[in-house]
Amino acid sequence: MYLDHFGLRRQPFRMTPEDDFVYMSQQHSRAFVYMNSAIWSPEGFVVISGEIGSGKTTLLKKTIRSLDGNLKLLHVSYTNLKSDDFFRLLVHQAGIEASTESKVTMLFAIMDYLQMMADRGTPVVLAVDEAQNLSKENLEDIRMLAGLEGLGGPAMRVILLGQPELKDHIRKIQQLSQRVKLFFHLEGLSEKETGEYIDYRLLVAGHKGAPLFDEAMVKDIYAMSGGIPRVINKLCDGLMMCAYSDERQVLDRRDLEAIRQDLLGDEPAIGNKPEIPTSISSADFEPPASSGVSVSGELSNTLSLMASALEGINEKLGMLLQEKTGTPPPQDSGNVKPLSPGRHRSN
Repeated sequence: MYLDHFGLRRQPFRMTPEDDFVYMSQQHSRAFVYMNSAIWSPEGFVVISGEIGSGKTTLLKKTIRSLDGNLKLLHVSYTNLKSDDFFRLLVHQAGIEASTESKVTMLFAIMDYLQMMADRGTPVVLAVDEAQNLSKENLEDIRMLAGLEGLGGPAMRVILLGQPELKDHIRKIQQLSQRVKLFFHLEGLSEKETGEYIDYRLLVAGHKGAPLFDEAMVKDIYAMSGGIPRVINKLCDGLMMCAYSDERQVLDRRDLEAIRQDLLGDEPAIGNKPEIPTSISSADFEPPASSGVSVSGELSNTLSLMASALEGINEKLGMLLQEKTGTPPPQDSGNVKPLSPGRHRSN
């Protein structure tokens, strides 16, 4: 409705995941690298957890779109399944013909398929979104399939994405927990990242004018959203709708309280969250020592370097977009990434 009003080509704050709009914060860059490491590592098994709306599905879509090579992807996005239904879905996605739909028959058909692909040297990757809804039986089945050995190691690599309780579900199954190479949890964005996220999405959407969201407004949005991207989108979209309906070119932060109940229901403010950690903490991302799961120092260092390189690519993309829109890039100030145009300070 307000695209022409603000000179935009695309809707900047849609609720549905759009991987070309993804803002690669440091933690999102790490999660992206970890998912790719699971795909190309012979023993790849990664669990990515995060709050609702933290960007897990968007990252998975970006990962899938970036795949280039000889592999077979089995993508499960609906997980309210009985055990037999889960096998039916895998059989369908793999294009396997099973003589009957009994679980045992489908199991043997999938095992034969994985062995055949392993013999050909073709990795099979199982990516499951909303994995917190999987039953214990489903998780046991995944553990069993991930344990099948081919000529080059395990016949199937696994990426599980879900809400925070997913880690608890996995840790209750010790044999499954021991197979996981990496646990990573996506937090909400920091206040600084919230501002960059907003500016970046507007830039991709085609905004060329003066900044729409000043620092005071970003601070309010961060406080209400807790840095969760989906909630940020709702609030930003609401503010732009208010300005459009009043035929204003300038957003008014006072509209936030007016629309908050309509957009967030009766939820209280999520409140500020601490800065996102810059390195993996065993307390935050690793299961207890008794589970046998750990992240080796060498692996962590290697993936950290890859994530840093990805952040640099994202920085260059932002600069390229700024050149195309005619907006001069901001001055480098040390650790601040030049992803977005400058922002006016409020009085």
